[in-house]
Amino acid sequence: MDQKAVSELMDKWMNDEAFRTAVRKDPEGTVKAAGVTLDDEQWKAFRAIDWSKSDEELKARVSKSVPYPDYGVNTNDA
Repeated sequence: MDQKAVSELMDKWMNDEAFRTAVRKDPEGTVKAAGVTLDDEQWKAFRAIDWSKSDEELKARVSKSVPYPDYGVNTNDA
């Protein structure tokens, strides 16, 4: 699993408001357009993110996560 891709995605999410807005509208398309390559396991986790959470809630989860962020993922449903 490429942790660099996850780190790039986390950094972009944390520091780019336009990216966060775009992700909320089209999560997969935005990540692909950004050139971030995720493996199947990473896509599975990304698709399980609860995008209805506020930026603050998602940022708090990202900042606490090591090495894999929770991002509001409910792994029981994934």
